[in-house]
Amino acid sequence: MTEGLLVLHVLGVAAWLGANVTQFAVNGPMIEDRGPVAARWLRTTAVMSKTIYMPAAILILITGILLVVTSDADHAFSDPFVSIGFLMIIVGAVVGITVLSPQAERAADAFDADDGDTADSALARIRQFGSIDTVLLVVTIWAMATKLGT
Repeated sequence: MTEGLLVLHVLGVAAWLGANVTQFAVNGPMIEDRGPVAARWLRTTAVMSKTIYMPAAILILITGILLVVTSDADHAFSDPFVSIGFLMIIVGAVVGITVLSPQAERAADAFDADDGDTADSALARIRQFGSIDTVLLVVTIWAMATKLGT
């Protein structure tokens, strides 16, 4: 059972990190025209918070809890790497809900209105917070892989 939970846990993390990397790779070419294609892409990235990020976070959270509960005392909720994992779920959810998704919608609306300054401002925040989210996620993966603090 533990191996299956771990596989699901890793798949959730892979979906989260993969979606971040995809956005970093695709955002530039997709927003290049600064028009309808850019607006559509940014609305798609906003929807990803509900279709990719939230399900991935829920999967990671549930499997993480089950991995600790079924670990036969090998791991505890007080282990630093477990705490870091929970913290990352919270940070990722807050950043996605309060910054990334709303800024993607803001940029899309700005492209529709031909408001380049507003679009650029929103895109700068997306890049800034998307980078922070990705770095924190990689640090969390490192903490998990090394079982930091145990």
